[in-house]
Amino acid sequence: MSYRPNYSAPRYTVARPSQPARASRTAVEPSLSRLMIAGLMVFIVLSLVVLLAGRLPFTPQPAPVTGNTYQSYVNEARTLLNSYGYTMEGKVHIPIDRAMDLIVERGLPVRK
Repeated sequence: MSYRPNYSAPRYTVARPSQPARASRTAVEPSLSRLMIAGLMVFIVLSLVVLLAGRLPFTPQPAPVTGNTYQSYVNEARTLLNSYGYTMEGKVHIPIDRAMDLIVERGLPVRK
C-alpha cells in the first residue's frame, strides 16, 4: 500500500439538481418581497402616526391630587392658632382671640 497520491483514480463529481438555480431563487423572492412591502407599510403607518400626533385634538384628563394640599396646610395652621399648647422650644402658645383680649386689657409696652 502506498501513501502517494494516485492521480489515475476516478474522480467523484457532485450531482447537480435537475432544476436551474434561478428557479430555486424565485421561490424565495416572493416571500422576501412581501416582507419588504410589509415593512414599508409599517414604516408609513408609524410615520403618519408620529406626524399627526401633535395635530389631533384630545381631551385632557385631570391628574389626581396626591400629597399635601392647600386645605391640609390651612387646617394645620388653624388648629395651631386656635389652641393652647407648647412649642418645640418649650414656650407656650395661646389662641389669637385670647392674645388680642390680653393686649386690650394690659396694653402694649411703650418707651418713656
